[in-house]
Amino acid sequence: MRKIVSSLDIGSDSIKFIVGEFVGNRLHILSASKVNSHGVKNGKVIDVGETADAIKKAVENASKTIGIDIHKTILGINSIDAKLAKTAAAIKIENEDFVIDGDDVTKLIQKSAEGKVPDGNVLVGVIPVEFTIDNDEIVKDPKSKISQNLGLKAIVVTSPKEYISSLLGACSLAGLKVVDVIPNAIGDYYTFKSKNTDASIGAVINLGSEVSTVSIFNKGILTNTKSYPIGASNIINDISFINRIDESASKAVFKDIVLASSRLANPNEYRILNNIDGEEIKLNQYDLSEIAASRIEEILNLAKKQINILTKKEISYIIVSGGLTELRDFTLSLESSFGKYAYLGNVNLIGARDNSYSSSVGILKYFEYKLQLRGKSFSIFNGNELEEMNDGGTNSSVNNDSLLGKVFGYFFDN
Repeated sequence: MRKIVSSLDIGSDSIKFIVGEFVGNRLHILSASKVNSHGVKNGKVIDVGETADAIKKAVENASKTIGIDIHKTILGINSIDAKLAKTAAAIKIENEDFVIDGDDVTKLIQKSAEGKVPDGNVLVGVIPVEFTIDNDEIVKDPKSKISQNLGLKAIVVTSPKEYISSLLGACSLAGLKVVDVIPNAIGDYYTFKSKNTDASIGAVINLGSEVSTVSIFNKGILTNTKSYPIGASNIINDISFINRIDESASKAVFKDIVLASSRLANPNEYRILNNIDGEEIKLNQYDLSEIAASRIEEILNLAKKQINILTKKEISYIIVSGGLTELRDFTLSLESSFGKYAYLGNVNLIGARDNSYSSSVGILKYFEYKLQLRGKSFSIFNGNELEEMNDGGTNSSVNNDSLLGKVFGYFFDN
């Protein structure tokens, strides 16, 4: 069966919806849709109906591209008020030959989350740190190993129930069933992971529109994460305030000629528009880029402080990505703030060459890892739908029963 999956990232400025297919261990992007977001403020859904309409538009765009209606997705969530807790659990292997299978792994992961979800929060994920079998032998993948015991050390990630419920409510209203929930921070890491990052401690920074996130990874395991309300929208607001223009005009000029650094900005490159008093003004690239560079410096300095708060250990790498890094000459600002200690993580997959997709792409890759660990296979389309997809048809009669309690049903109940 073809392994086709989709991911949804609900941001304050845009909603990203990606459909990808795994052929072997390689991810191929079938569709990448990005639409303006509505009903979202500082990463939180404030109007479920407006958000659902925007999600529906993104999904419809993707459905048209691949030729079949989409009704299932993996939902990416940000780190707002997320809590991480260490946990450990163990089970006895009960089959006669003591061969560990995917069901044993799933049972253990489920057990490790018991009693680790604070009141008012819901389970977002369990991140395995290490598995152990008999004689305390550490194994990366315990499946097919012979052992009477199976142990696990893991990180349990939870988020406020209200936040998750509003996201799931918008998805349900848009006709999407959420089959799993994955932190965007993990998605960012899996987009850029390498043998070097998997063997060291580092930080991944995602700079979005209204929310930026700093996450610490130890040998590929998320150990700490923090989101703070600042991003590209602050630059747009600065341009609007300083030049007395409305937000829409500020956003337009920001996307048109603003650079992340004034070093290569051209003072002779300008745009003429009217301010809020109706007066005609001339805005040049150099002055606008100065405004942007000042705010980006503040954002990156905040990120540096967050790294020092989140870990006291020496880090080996800093990866910076997210929608704000699409601003031209961002590498100049990054170098000015971090020197050679940080590098820009560029999403370079055919069909999704845009850093605003960094979370969405990695979510698909992490989901595939979870499937392999549990010995499962999954596709958002069944056999008949895949046939219709190959024939270029569409199918719009799929029942949606997405509820908060069923999000993890695929992994824990099947």
